[in-house]
Amino acid sequence: MDNFFITRDFDWNVQRSSHVDRALNLLTRRLGINSNTAALVDAMLQRLTGQKFSATRSGISTNVEQRMNMYHLVSQTIAYNVDGDLVEVGCNEGQSSVLIAKLIKGFNSSKKLHVYDSFEGLPSTRRVDGDAYKEGDLATTEDVLINNFKLHGLEMPVIHRGWFDDTLPDGLPEKICFAHLDGDLYDSISVSLKYVYPRLSKGAVCLIDDYCDPAINPDGWDYLPGVKKACDDFMADKPEKICYMYAGAFTHAFFRKSAD
Repeated sequence: MDNFFITRDFDWNVQRSSHVDRALNLLTRRLGINSNTAALVDAMLQRLTGQKFSATRSGISTNVEQRMNMYHLVSQTIAYNVDGDLVEVGCNEGQSSVLIAKLIKGFNSSKKLHVYDSFEGLPSTRRVDGDAYKEGDLATTEDVLINNFKLHGLEMPVIHRGWFDDTLPDGLPEKICFAHLDGDLYDSISVSLKYVYPRLSKGAVCLIDDYCDPAINPDGWDYLPGVKKACDDFMADKPEKICYMYAGAFTHAFFRKSAD
């Protein structure tokens, strides 16, 4: 597993010139922004235009802290041989999927990776989801995902194309050792938990992207409030507790399944 893949700014002009870096540093100082990666871009755009932007609209979808979180949690489930395969619900272009696949390969594991996405962008949003995104945002193509895997010389995941309501009921592995839920919206996270949770093996990890708890981190990336509400609603009667994680300018949470 190469450290460069985890630590680089994967999604945002990785090979930036020194001129660009100097310009960003200058803007940071002049605008009084004390941040990095996604938050830097968002804050700059908001300060310059007076409008709120989301990090993904700015060209960044993961940061180094998130990739480190995923690295450690995926590694645990494989190293401790938790029963089942790995899934990513909301894979988009496959950037996180590639990291998961690299770990499977690095451990010489026979576990399979299943990825799920409509590749048509987000479904319709509701008030609970905030105003960061609208229907159709984040659209990509299956070819982009496939090319990312080819670029890194990785075995292709099992790709489930379609809306989660259609693909998850019958398309999940029988047992799951690790799940990454990146649905962005209340309904998408709710349906993901509905079908993924019963298949999580004892000791399995469920990592949730964009779960922000302002009570713990008032400065967290709270652009997608529907994610936390969906998780809190679903887990209210479950024995597991959601653990909020440090994820730099973004947000992460996870829980570990206590029983099959």
